[in-house]
Parts: sequence; structure tokens; C-alpha cells
Amino acid sequence: MDFTGLNRFNAYKINRPLSDEERVESLDTNRSEELDPFDWLSTIKLNSTYMELVDRWYPWKGFSSWLGIIFFAPLLFSIVTVVLLMFEKNELDVWVAGSFIVVLFSLCACLFAWVVSMDAFRMTHYPVRLNRKDRKVYAYRPDGSVIRADWDSLFLCRVKNKLTIGQVSFDIRAHVLDESGEVVKETFTLGCPCLGGANDALQFWEYVRIYMEDPDGLEKVQDGVGMLLPIDGRREGFSFGVVRVFASTANHPFVQLLVSPIAALTILGRWFAMCTCKVPRWPEEIEAACPIDPDDPYQKDWRDNGKYDFWEFGWPLICFFVGLGVLGVGLTFLVQELLV
Repeated sequence: MDFTGLNRFNAYKINRPLSDEERVESLDTNRSEELDPFDWLSTIKLNSTYMELVDRWYPWKGFSSWLGIIFFAPLLFSIVTVVLLMFEKNELDVWVAGSFIVVLFSLCACLFAWVVSMDAFRMTHYPVRLNRKDRKVYAYRPDGSVIRADWDSLFLCRVKNKLTIGQVSFDIRAHVLDESGEVVKETFTLGCPCLGGANDALQFWEYVRIYMEDPDGLEKVQDGVGMLLPIDGRREGFSFGVVRVFASTANHPFVQLLVSPIAALTILGRWFAMCTCKVPRWPEEIEAACPIDPDDPYQKDWRDNGKYDFWEFGWPLICFFVGLGVLGVGLTFLVQELLV
């Protein structure tokens, strides 16, 4: 496997030729997909100058945190216990066996600490800003630097991603190509309909395409904007974390109840990750290049959302506490079995 151009701070393989799949799934900014535009809970703010979106990882934030912590914490406890035992016994065979266990568990702990770091101690999200007026695009890299590109020069395509347990997701990928138009120099994602299908990704693409290409794009995308994300210059709060995690199964209350234990862990992991992450701030020169008219009638952000209704927050909150209860009962049963 060739990892040229890939490092821990770059989620995509770069300095490579376009793949056949990318060419087949390429998107034409001048061609309508004949689908109703919809943002799939991806918009931070919208105005006559620019649209700001979240990255493809934002909907999934929290999963890696709890998954890593539930393995890292017992390993760390075991390492401390073994070390204390080694000093207490102070015998050669105990030191030999203990040292082997400590090294092995430490390697495993490092692995799960890395899993936690996929969510935590980074940035709360990696925003993408599309300037409609000057047709510039700005996107945060995972290392905190910013990609600057011309909208009209981007190679855009729909990409299929393999997830766990045989699931797949689709996102809209943007490539910055070299002068030949064949080699990928930079890559970022415009957005990802969480657990959405191929047509859902095209519906999101139509939302972006109309905004950037249609003279009446601002008017046409208004109905496609759902809840705006309350993360403009601030961390996501616990309440919206509940809303965001359960939004993936919206309109399926029984499914939300069924998956509540995993959702509860993800919400807690998401809250932990958000508390440890930095809030991204655009460089001053980018803010200066994206002025907003104070009287802009199309200006929208999270303050325009209004109050959550029962199915947006009330029922998900109930499911969260049900999930915590199930986890508590399961943990109590496990501890009792281990102590017998």
C-alpha cells in the first residue's frame, strides 16, 4: 500500500493521480441533479457573501472518544496495579513477568490513546467556507492550517466510504489539482450526510451547487436549510450534542430507543472531545475577504433556530437517560460476575 503524501495531520492521500472511481463520480457545477436541495444538518451560517459548512468528521465526533476510553482506562488501571505488585513482592520472577505485562499493556494503551485522540485534543470541527461573491473556498486542515482554492478550479466528486459493520457513507469530495489537472495536491470534503445514501449526498451537493452557481441561489436554498449548527466561534454544548447524535435516526423514535446505550456513550464521548478541543478561528485576512452586509436579509446562524421541539430534544434526552440506565445495569451485573 502506498502512503505517499499521507501523514497523521492529513486525512487524505495526496500527490497521487485521480482514480477511475473519482472520474466516474465527478460532479458538474453546471448540471442540476434534479433533487431538492438539502443541507443535512451541515450549515454553520449562511449569508449573501458565503456559506459555512462543517467537515465530514463532525457528525461522527464522540464515537472514537468513548471507544478508546473504555479500553484505555482498564489498561491504565492494570498497569498501575501490576507495577505496585512488582514493588510489593520484589521478587525476580514477579519483576520479569510484571515487566512483560506492563510493556504489553502499555503498547495497547498507546493504541487506544491514539483512538481517543482521533476525536479529542484537536479542533471542535474543521469548517469549510464557500464565498459566493469572489468564488473562493477556504477549508481547515486537521493540523489547523487552511486550504485556499478557487471554486471554479476544484475537481468535485461523490465518494463512497466503508464504515464499520458493513455500513457505507457518501460525501462530496473537493480536490485541488496540479497544473496538469491529473494529480491531487490537496483534498477536503464539503460535507457528509451522516448515514445517508448516494442520493442524499447528491441532494446535499445540489444545495451547495445552487448556492454557488445559480443567480437566485440564495432564495432557492432557503427551504433546504434545516437547523443551523450552534458552533460559530463557540464549542458545541451538551444539549446540542444530544440533538446531533440522535439526529442520525430522526423520525425513528423506536430505533432511537433501541440504540440509546451506544448513543449515550457517544454523547458523553462527544462532550469530552468538545471540552478538550480548540475552537477554530479564521485568519484575519480571510475574515476581511468575506465581509457581511449588516442589513443582509439572507443572513442566518444558530440564533435563528428557535426552540427545540419534543422530537428534536425531549425524546432524545429521554433516550439518553434510558441508555445510561441500561449501561449502569450492565456494568453492575458485570462487576458482580467478576467479584463472584
